[in-house]
Amino acid sequence: MATVSIIVPIYNVEAELRKCVSSILAQTYKDIEVILVDDGSPDNSGAICDEFASKDNRIVVIHKENGGLVNARKSGLERSTGRFISYVDGDDWIEEDFIQNLVDCQQKYNVDIVAAGFAKDIGEDSERFTNVISSGFYDKTRMIAEVYPRMICAGPYFYFGVCSYVWNKLFKKELLYDCQMAVDSRISIGEDTCVVFPVLLKANTLYISENNSYHYYQKAYSMLKSIGSLEKEKEKVTWLNNYLNKAMKDHLDKYHLGKQIERYIDGLKIIRYGEKETSPRNHLFDVAPTDRVAIFSGGIVGQNIYSIFASKKIGTITGWFDRDAEIYRAQGLKVQNIEDIPKTEFDLIVIANLDETSINKNLAVLNKYGIDPKKVVSLL
Repeated sequence: MATVSIIVPIYNVEAELRKCVSSILAQTYKDIEVILVDDGSPDNSGAICDEFASKDNRIVVIHKENGGLVNARKSGLERSTGRFISYVDGDDWIEEDFIQNLVDCQQKYNVDIVAAGFAKDIGEDSERFTNVISSGFYDKTRMIAEVYPRMICAGPYFYFGVCSYVWNKLFKKELLYDCQMAVDSRISIGEDTCVVFPVLLKANTLYISENNSYHYYQKAYSMLKSIGSLEKEKEKVTWLNNYLNKAMKDHLDKYHLGKQIERYIDGLKIIRYGEKETSPRNHLFDVAPTDRVAIFSGGIVGQNIYSIFASKKIGTITGWFDRDAEIYRAQGLKVQNIEDIPKTEFDLIVIANLDETSINKNLAVLNKYGIDPKKVVSLL
């Protein structure tokens, strides 16, 4: 029985899977079992899992019918034998000291959860992130005073006090198990938040680490989100909202949790189907089929907005702009330099950011180029 079980949900990631698994096996901390969950991948991911398992007896492979990320994580957790659980997504990778760092923090402070930061890789560029809440040891008293009141919302949209991902953390299995197994397997937006925040509420101790040696990799063919019908997107967000409120129902009036969840859900509504009561239009996508639309921002929010306009044929996209256009073009996205804005014809330009600082910077660019303010729509 290993001390740490590392669960890797896998679906259609054959191009990245070898790097992912190799990075786990190269950990300086060796007392691990690696559970590779092949979630019905139609590519060669399953065969790659079996190849690794034939060479390292620390690896367990689960082949199953496709059931989604939540279901895959449940399958891995049920099979795990470790006292502690960590997750790595099948297209990500970890530096060799990642697990050792988490274990060292856990052992030094004897905590229920260790929460680290992460690095976001886009092509050859990597940006490091740490948690908004300061690093250090938190007992229950400190968690009540300093963590819970802003763990889901610490400022602008998606500005979590504690990073919402499961994969940059170490959990005591006995604490994690019920929270992970309770998640509705239909949920396909916010799967991680359904686990992380209920577990934090159960925990008595937490260590927030500045370690950011987990690499979250954004690749070209996965950056543009798969957007279903707008009604289906509403249904997905509703499932998530209902689940979070149910899972944390005993605490909604404490620590402003109800308001924090509401803020988080509002952000998802904006980027998944473009609705917000205070937006300049009743619906962001309330445009005529003949309207020419431009999008300003190549980031995650911009990618979501682009996907909705493109896949639903809402208006005609005539431009997509970002200051870092070269980075996004290198990843296969058709993002243009901001210098092309005045050369492009459009009836509407959407500033696809959810923080005021970025919005104001982009507004200044549009003003510099003399863009009619009536053509500009902000998501806030």
